[in-house]
Amino acid sequence: MKRKFLEKHNKFIAYLLSIIGIGGACTFGGCEYGTAAEYGTPSATYKVFGKVTSENNTNIRSIRVILQNDTAHTDENGEYNVQTTDFPGEQDFLLEIEDIDGTSNGEFQSLDTIVSFTDPEFVNPDGNWYSGETSKEMDIKLKEKN
Repeated sequence: MKRKFLEKHNKFIAYLLSIIGIGGACTFGGCEYGTAAEYGTPSATYKVFGKVTSENNTNIRSIRVILQNDTAHTDENGEYNVQTTDFPGEQDFLLEIEDIDGTSNGEFQSLDTIVSFTDPEFVNPDGNWYSGETSKEMDIKLKEKN
């Protein structure tokens, strides 16, 4: 009877400790088996850069380029640079290109294209959750609006 009481008592204490998060974790420096598990999400930076030109190879400035949550505008040379952070590995991202300045340098059709990072090689990892960065050059040609 005493044994059943102690088993129930131990289960109750384990339940209470698990509610406040002390359960089986090594916390407060009292773990004799090493450090506590590290929690996080692996990530990597994906960079896309290039040049936006017209069909006759003229650089186009003021074109909006969007990659997930990053937006850039092409400079006077038609160059852009956008990046996003996501889970490391093979990824496909939607790259949105849009002429937003009206007729000031001609009017061009919008374009959506997919940027595929197949078997990417990452550089400058931090040795923890960050796998590093990879980049891809994407030169874009836009058609003039009719």
